[in-house]
Amino acid sequence: MQTHTQRTITLLHRRWLTALECAQLGGCLSLSQRVGDLRRAGVNVLDRWQNTSGGARVKAYRIAR
Repeated sequence: MQTHTQRTITLLHRRWLTALECAQLGGCLSLSQRVGDLRRAGVNVLDRWQNTSGGARVKAYRIAR
């Protein structure tokens, strides 16, 4: 069984991920905090703004290949 952080890392390797998607897919509830932890550990995490269907702008993250 994977921890929430391990599951989040796996998801970030596969695709762009928003905080809501991460929570729905069983990752973590605080994606920006985990991304900060990963960056401090030397992992190259990319980010971009993404528009939702409702017009809101949210950050999406992905681990660089």
